[in-house]
Amino acid sequence: MKIIRLTTFLDFGGIESKMANLSSISDDNEWIFCSLGKGGTAEKKIIENKKKVICFNYPYKIPSIITIINLYFYLKKQKPLVLHSAGSEANFHGVIAAKLARVPVIIAEEIGIPNHSKLAKIVFNFIYKLSDFVVGESHSVVENLKINYNINQNKLKVIPNFTLFASEEKTLFKDKNDTFRIVSVSRLEPVKNIEGMIKVMKKLQQQKFTFKFTVVGEGSSSRALKKLVKQLNLENVVEFVGYQKNTEKYYIDSDLYIINSFSEGFSNSLLEAMYLKKMCITTNVGAASEMIKNDINGWIIPVNDENELYQKIINSIKLNVESRKTIGNNARKTIIENYSLQNHVNKLLQLYKTKP
Repeated sequence: MKIIRLTTFLDFGGIESKMANLSSISDDNEWIFCSLGKGGTAEKKIIENKKKVICFNYPYKIPSIITIINLYFYLKKQKPLVLHSAGSEANFHGVIAAKLARVPVIIAEEIGIPNHSKLAKIVFNFIYKLSDFVVGESHSVVENLKINYNINQNKLKVIPNFTLFASEEKTLFKDKNDTFRIVSVSRLEPVKNIEGMIKVMKKLQQQKFTFKFTVVGEGSSSRALKKLVKQLNLENVVEFVGYQKNTEKYYIDSDLYIINSFSEGFSNSLLEAMYLKKMCITTNVGAASEMIKNDINGWIIPVNDENELYQKIINSIKLNVESRKTIGNNARKTIIENYSLQNHVNKLLQLYKTKP
């Protein structure tokens, strides 16, 4: 079976990392990974995994007639059984081109909960109608699609994300020490609400807690967040390390992972942190409620609730080593049992082989 996976970029980010990890699958299918625009980190990883990858460097802003035409000719030549696109730009151009090229199975995947204008909702309602299936990584994403885009229930499918499991067990727990280490791994964008976390760090500092907060990632909010840290005199306890190709060491060196987003589809970094046995605090967004059970394998807090975030951090600081290990072990067990690459691919292939 020839399967084309289409994204907007294959550089770095959540969907890009997902494509890079997916390319490690070994089966009898022909997987081709394509991006409308540029390649980069994910592209190199896919090549290392010996899968075919093409970064077209086409115009990707909606709408681009030339991009649709070029994709049409590419799909006519390749004759894939499946075109599976992900992300707004890839969905728009990919689905139209695939429909024109008469690709047998066309799948559009929504990677989050978009904040579309009225016009955009009309446009994507049309795009989703052209698709045979519309996929989301969590029930909340699929429910949003159902409500806001009036998609037939039979076309909507939930296929959770996955992580790659290490072949060797690592020492993932640190003995309790004087400095409590907190980490966040994400794009530095307003939707991630890093600002709210920084304000909570100020409260911790004022209460004389000994901690270090490490922010891993880059984005449009980077300069403003660094300015806020300076204004609040937090430069000794908050560090920005920028984009990191290898984020695993930051999880392992931490005691607590936090995601404080206003909105998410499915957090890759939450999945990674849980797999690495980290205590996690997340806002109640995306798939969080499907992954986290309070006080069992982590904690869920309301969106934009600095007081609750502050209290949960204090509670986690006060936990003894055994309680931390129990929560971390439960987190890892959740991921292993529910979010493996093979489980993910099995669900994909079942969908790909379904006659629309």
